[in-house]
Amino acid sequence: MFVQRTTLANYVLAITIAVLILIGRWTLQRLSVDPDAVNWELVGQRDITSLAIEPRFWLLIICLPLVEIGRLSGQDTNSFRNEAGVSLRLFLVLILYLFATIWWSPNENPYPKAADLLLTAMTVIVVERASRNMEFVKAFWLCLEFVLLAIGGFALYAQLFLVADLTSAAMLDQGRLSILGGGPNILGRFLGMLCLLMVARSLNQRGGLSWSIALRILVAGVAVVLLLQTGSRGAMVALLLGLFALLVVRRVDWRLIAVGFLVVLSLVYLFGAILDIEAIQGISDRWVESTLQEGYLSNRDVLYDVAYELWLEAPTFGGGLDSFPVNSFGLDNYPHNMVLELAVDGGIVAVLLLFAWGGHLIAKTWNGRNYYSEIGLSMSALIFGAGMFSGDFYDCRLVYIFGVVAIAAATQDVRASDALPDEAEHGDEPTAAPPGLPQGVTAE
Repeated sequence: MFVQRTTLANYVLAITIAVLILIGRWTLQRLSVDPDAVNWELVGQRDITSLAIEPRFWLLIICLPLVEIGRLSGQDTNSFRNEAGVSLRLFLVLILYLFATIWWSPNENPYPKAADLLLTAMTVIVVERASRNMEFVKAFWLCLEFVLLAIGGFALYAQLFLVADLTSAAMLDQGRLSILGGGPNILGRFLGMLCLLMVARSLNQRGGLSWSIALRILVAGVAVVLLLQTGSRGAMVALLLGLFALLVVRRVDWRLIAVGFLVVLSLVYLFGAILDIEAIQGISDRWVESTLQEGYLSNRDVLYDVAYELWLEAPTFGGGLDSFPVNSFGLDNYPHNMVLELAVDGGIVAVLLLFAWGGHLIAKTWNGRNYYSEIGLSMSALIFGAGMFSGDFYDCRLVYIFGVVAIAAATQDVRASDALPDEAEHGDEPTAAPPGLPQGVTAE
């Protein structure tokens, strides 16, 4: 009975964290039936007092007791605590340093961004503690898959049946698909995560092509088509980066190339099945004509140039937390590039702390490769790629969350069925023991 309770707690915690990390700053205000009645200035208002009514705050509160109940099963390991301690300390040093930059920030109200930093830190700490239990790690990826499937399913339903109704449940903003009041870039990021997760799931199954693999390939293809409909070029680049990371960590697995080829083939049919002629033309206009022929970058080049100049003004310690909107004279709230944002706010010190954390993540997950660590690392790569084109530090929180989960899997024992093919099939066999010694034990 006790084991059943801890197992249930791990799954409840996993689904709660999956919703928490995806919900972001979303509020119920975005569900207004009439989009014209939505006060978008209120939705985007940067007010620290609004945290008390935001779902992300209460979901984090719910996670606190659940993480302790789940850990009572006693399956956490000393090796993970040591490695996670290094990773977590590097991340917390970065967070504390960004808090310290408030002292020289020209922004009179940097506290909403400071609250985002605090929520990010608390979420990473919760995930780190929960991930000491390998049962939670497995439950986390399963629950995240279900949540992403639900998002992808609703996006498909919205594209087929809702966009013509012009409600906030689904909109076509300049031909770009978005749902539930969220932006098309965020939806594109989620769809990229869904595609990557489906591809990774397909690779983890042994044997040849099966119905489950075919279904996941179909879902991956649908996700790519809907991603194109969001018009998020950054999300597409991020997906390619995530797939490349998956290919590298699997040491150029031919099955990944085969699955990718099947996904591309499925697009030929899915384009005509999901999108109408007008939608396909809109995709062509944005992706081919505007981007490739005209070089339209949604003013990202201007933001990057301004951010780079601001970093040069204070290259070592930066201009202070949330200094970009002030020093850029209201050009934007952030430069839509996580590295440039850290450089502007915290200088080269903050950027080096980020790279140190990333280097530790790659080193530890590479040494303990298995299915769970490879998907965590490739997901982190995807979010990092997306963070180079859209969003701010809080929008890139999944880089650190997926990284913690990846280290958890890499530093704990997993079943042989969860290992990579070359490890499962070509791993070291137990050596014959000398007479008088147990099997697997060798004499010094």
